[in-house]
Amino acid sequence: MKLDGDSLTLLTGMWAKLNTNAGNYDHACLKECAEAVVALLESLPTVPVDASGETPARVRLAAMMLTARLYRRRNSLTGIETIADLGTSYVARYDPDIARMLRIDAFTPPQIG
Repeated sequence: MKLDGDSLTLLTGMWAKLNTNAGNYDHACLKECAEAVVALLESLPTVPVDASGETPARVRLAAMMLTARLYRRRNSLTGIETIADLGTSYVARYDPDIARMLRIDAFTPPQIG
């Protein structure tokens, strides 16, 4: 399966159990996040597709996780999730699982040239 904004929106909605029926506000927000993630994947120096042009399972899962995190972050622009008696809860800025699956940041394989 090759990822595009529509397919990633559908996959993420099912994976994260979101009620994002086409045409509602949440669907539009999720689709915007999905399209941003697809653009990020296409800009990576190591193209995340296999020999047949399909998106590998690890990249699909990472894309869904990142889309869901961006979607969740829309309600916490400053990164604060909740403020309670016990302190403040923040949305994580960095997810090593996503970086590992996309082979970015510290998980980038060595390259020559």
